[in-house]
Amino acid sequence: NIDGEMIEITKEVAYAMNNFYRSSKAKKVEIKNELGEVVDKMLREVPYSGQSIDGEGFMIEDFPDLNCDVEHSVLTKMEQQDIHKVIDQLNTEERMIIYSIFFENKTQTQMAEIMGISRQVLAYKLKTILNKMREMYMKEFF
Repeated sequence: NIDGEMIEITKEVAYAMNNFYRSSKAKKVEIKNELGEVVDKMLREVPYSGQSIDGEGFMIEDFPDLNCDVEHSVLTKMEQQDIHKVIDQLNTEERMIIYSIFFENKTQTQMAEIMGISRQVLAYKLKTILNKMREMYMKEFF
């Protein structure tokens, strides 16, 4: 909602607008529970509010970190892309270990059972893979 007119924007633009509007005056925001009941009213900086024309839009809840700035968001996204490029260069077993432990939140014990090896052997493999990834990352991006 900009100057009383609903304008549809991308999430990237919304993050950029967040920085601008943070410097403007704060507004009352109602915090609701799952049932839609108001549980708290807070004075909070709101970058924009309301719904877009089609009923979907960005609300304050879409921003997990209101102190986040555009530069930080872009750098984080770029770092994630770089890390995924490094992961893509690993062999199949190494990618499976990294993916399972860091993206599927499996424990080393669970992965060791799946792979039919001891947890200590898996821990050594994981340490070796992480060192390899660190070297690949530093060589390629620094």
